Amino acid sequence: MAITDSRIQQLLAGQSSTARKIFEYVPIQQPWSAHDIHCAALAANATSVAVHAVRRALGELKDAGIIREPVGSKFQRDAVTPKLRIEKPMSKPAIGTLVPLKKPDIQALDALVGLSAEVIALADDIGARLKGLASRIEEVALSVEVERDTNAEALGKLKQLQTLLKGIAQ
Repeated sequence: MAITDSRIQQLLAGQSSTARKIFEYVPIQQPWSAHDIHCAALAANATSVAVHAVRRALGELKDAGIIREPVGSKFQRDAVTPKLRIEKPMSKPAIGTLVPLKKPDIQALDALVGLSAEVIALADDIGARLKGLASRIEEVALSVEVERDTNAEALGKLKQLQTLLKGIAQ
């Protein structure tokens, strides 16, 4: 799910200063390990904290929903969804007057990054749901197998009983 810049700022306000610094070095395009993010922050002289503090900050950011962990121990943030503002004109123009249209402040590349993030989030959601369905199918298959074995045993006992009854009837 794409998140707006104002929501990110609200969530970051409740985080530690280390987490706020580290957030800027969590990539959007591909997931990085805590070590890679730590190295990037050190290279930019943004922080001098140890890698375990970076891991803790990444955990805090993940728990807050600001970043995600698409692959084990690799972190990534979603692209920010720009919020378009529609400005209302102060007065109505006279009929026949041309009013220049303002282009939105959003760049095409930013829009593509936002759409890409939405597709990735949707793919992650679908993948998780498919895994859940697969495990449920497996559970049902196992219960059918147990039921089939139980029915086979009961059928064997029924045939024995029929044989005994035929023997008694003769």
